Amino acid sequence: MKKTYSFKPLCLLILIFDLILSISLWRIATMASDVFSLMGSLSSLINWAIFLMVGVLGVIVVTVLLYLYYLKIEKVQGILWDAILHTVFSVFFGFQMIDLGDSLQGLGGNQTFTTIMGILVFASALLHLFIMLRLDQVIHVTVLDAYLPAGKGQTIQSPPPVHQTVTEDTAAPTQEVKTPAEPVITKEKAIAFLKTKNGKMILGAVIVVVLAFVGYKIWDTFFNKTVIDAFANMTVSYDGYDGAGEAYIDESDIDYDMTNAQLAQFVGDISFDIENNGELSNGDKVTVTAVYSKETAKQLKVVLKEESKQFDVSGLIVKYQSASEIDKTLYQKAYDAALQESTNSSYYDTDSKRTFYKSYYIKENTENIEYQRNYLVFVFKETYQGYDYSTHQDVEKTRYMYYYTNFDSSYDSDDEYMGESRLYNDSFDYVENEADVLTSLQKQSIADYGNSKVEEVTIPVS
Repeated sequence: MKKTYSFKPLCLLILIFDLILSISLWRIATMASDVFSLMGSLSSLINWAIFLMVGVLGVIVVTVLLYLYYLKIEKVQGILWDAILHTVFSVFFGFQMIDLGDSLQGLGGNQTFTTIMGILVFASALLHLFIMLRLDQVIHVTVLDAYLPAGKGQTIQSPPPVHQTVTEDTAAPTQEVKTPAEPVITKEKAIAFLKTKNGKMILGAVIVVVLAFVGYKIWDTFFNKTVIDAFANMTVSYDGYDGAGEAYIDESDIDYDMTNAQLAQFVGDISFDIENNGELSNGDKVTVTAVYSKETAKQLKVVLKEESKQFDVSGLIVKYQSASEIDKTLYQKAYDAALQESTNSSYYDTDSKRTFYKSYYIKENTENIEYQRNYLVFVFKETYQGYDYSTHQDVEKTRYMYYYTNFDSSYDSDDEYMGESRLYNDSFDYVENEADVLTSLQKQSIADYGNSKVEEVTIPVS
């Protein structure tokens, strides 16, 4: 008769080390999924590697103890194979962790394999838990008797001999009738066990483990996130013309843990898409959208506070499409500049006198607003002394001249050139009649020789 109840403490030890192995393998496999950015979590990875080695060494020690114990009993086939597999498994990962760099590449490059190995370790832990329950007579499976040691209060006996009875009528042997095996687990047994001290402890431990696992999964899935504001302190500038403007991201000061290389790589890879860029107008609300790897964000458990954000478009140069759109303040500045030019020119021509007549806005007819040339024109009436061949004497005459400048919402009188020219008719004589002023102006080069729209400006000046 051989009692094997002392086997249970060894099963409990190997169960603990099995759990250490499975947890550490799962964490390393998760952290090593991106080999390129592993250095950001190297410290944490080393801690889990040490945790793994504790499990490996523990399994090796307990395996040796189990093997020495197995030598004293007969029915150890299943458990012996489990001990051999544990030893091979432990040595394999021991060598993997000797060279940290190679092991990281191996784990990161084959995460599926590592995960499968972790599942096998966890399955082995369940096997030892099953063995412990069997040794305590909580469960009993007859078919495993050939592979497991006897449990508490059990003995290992040789099969009973076969009884034969020889009679005169027949020499055929007869055998004992076997009694039916007792059911493996019954409701009464389960209830009775749960009422015992050991049963309550095991049930409590199971409940605690289940609640801890469920709580961890809820926290890890819904709350364990790194929130990043990709639009923190973002400034957007605008350039170009109203209707064809472009937006530029000047600054985006994203706050994150710069010591985490994986997170730094993720933040550095974030780019921004600007809606309708190149077609923006003042007053628009432009939508800027963050573009990033959803898969990487999922792996790193990163959540963006905002996927997109709207900004008000302003500051684009307006090319006025009609005289009614002209900014009155800018018009006054242009008028003052033309008046000053007229005064300066009159200073050197004492025989002429100039007075403001009218102003016109010339818009070039082109669909491409970026290349559209528009002018503001100030026409002056000039009186001067000229020779009259019919009377053979100098008389006072009238002619028209104009000052012109490029004009849009960016007009600056200090930067823009103010040109000067006189109006001529088809005979290249001075325009002397008021009725011919507009016709002559439309034929000038600044009006693209009649291909531009010419409008009178009626804005009052001071």
